[in-house]
Amino acid sequence: MTPADLRWGAAILLLLIAWLLPRRAAGTPLKLSPALPLDLVLPLAVFALVLLCSARPLLAGVVTLAAGAGWARADRDKRRVLAEPIVFTDVFQTFDIARHPQLAMPFPHKAPLVLAGLATIAFFSLVIWAEPPQWRANVWRSLCLLLMAIAATLLARRLLPHLYAGFRATQLSADPTRDAARHGPFATLLLYGLFARHERAARRALSVPATTRHTHEGPVVLVQSESFFDARRLHPDMPQGLLPQFDRGCRDSLQWGRFAVPSWGANTVRTEFAVLTGLTEEATGFDRFNPYYRFADAPIASLAQTLRAAGYHTVCLHPFDRSFYRRDQVMPQLGFDEFLGEEAFADAPRVNGFVTDVEVAEVAARLLRERGPKLFLFVITIENHGPWLGVPTQKLAALEALPLDADERRGLNHYLGSLANADAMFGLLRETLEALPQPGTLGFYGDHLPSFPTLFPKLGMTDSRSDYLIWRADGGSGQRQDIAAHELGAALLRA
Repeated sequence: MTPADLRWGAAILLLLIAWLLPRRAAGTPLKLSPALPLDLVLPLAVFALVLLCSARPLLAGVVTLAAGAGWARADRDKRRVLAEPIVFTDVFQTFDIARHPQLAMPFPHKAPLVLAGLATIAFFSLVIWAEPPQWRANVWRSLCLLLMAIAATLLARRLLPHLYAGFRATQLSADPTRDAARHGPFATLLLYGLFARHERAARRALSVPATTRHTHEGPVVLVQSESFFDARRLHPDMPQGLLPQFDRGCRDSLQWGRFAVPSWGANTVRTEFAVLTGLTEEATGFDRFNPYYRFADAPIASLAQTLRAAGYHTVCLHPFDRSFYRRDQVMPQLGFDEFLGEEAFADAPRVNGFVTDVEVAEVAARLLRERGPKLFLFVITIENHGPWLGVPTQKLAALEALPLDADERRGLNHYLGSLANADAMFGLLRETLEALPQPGTLGFYGDHLPSFPTLFPKLGMTDSRSDYLIWRADGGSGQRQDIAAHELGAALLRA
């Protein structure tokens, strides 16, 4: 056996390990299934690409192994932190996270980052130096390979409808944990993308505008509060006076209650889209994981469109990068006349790097006073976005009695400090609406629960619902009514 044979054998072994590691993380058994060849496509594509570019099989195997191991680690981490595996829209969302890493992880110190980069470069340089190329570079061969790749891509696009029809037999459940365990993580990723693309236009066409008669002339404010929920549900020893403004709002609201949301710990736009459009996850299909990725590229019937048709000026206010989640492109499709992003918050005070909720409330209050009664204002806050790793602004003695370790207690303390700011925001908006000549309507809800994957089980917290209320300046009876996210828009219109 020649050294070249050994290198090819080692490369193929590394390729197989790179494929098996993510399957192990997903709990996928190694058995024959219709999706098995599809699950091999992505590892093979990475291996082939590196091989064709470098003419080094061992290098291709090492790169593929690194990619497979990285995928398996990221998949395990997402399952632990967000209770679901990687889905196809995450691949595209990675670019947004790379631009704003503080949203997902503590920003690494420069020295370890530089050292890790140098070590990686050194390692791959060593592999390239130690392995001679299997063939010499040739312009014509490279051109032929490029043309073959283009032809294969065009052929694959023509075959998509046939692939869709063939893989209907796989009976995908739209539960990514279950489907990845059954079909494999890479096959599930590709099938979800394929099904979403094929069904998107038909599902989008089912979006029907809400109809209602509008006699109310006052402003309408809807606040999507980052990670908001009544944290007193965590444990009897939680501070009972945590949300005084929200409590007062519930007592004289039109309705309030638990709020069933389609995500846990992150993926804000799932709840956001459901609230604005009234569409369920079933109606959105496989685009449910990020409806802003492609589903909302065309006009969608929405709460904003309904109010705009009734003469309201519709404004979205979000103190962050307007292009994050493609909101700058999506909000006009959802019926918003104006989108105010972080440019409206120059030099604003921040917590954990994010504009404070109270500052957002001040800007919202100014808009309400300046724009007149026919204003629909949709506010998306971000202060209480995790991870909660900073120094808490307050230390609550009551938390010392909870069965938590020091890091969990510190994170909860930090979260509760910003939760109190969200409560203050609600109070400020309420006071603003009460002072206006015409009674205003205020909806307030949490987009999802905060991601505390170890803390919640320790405290016995299993309810994944957040909280909401609908309040009007001319009063209400404070009726409790638990609803789902897609039901809130209709409830607000009825108010």
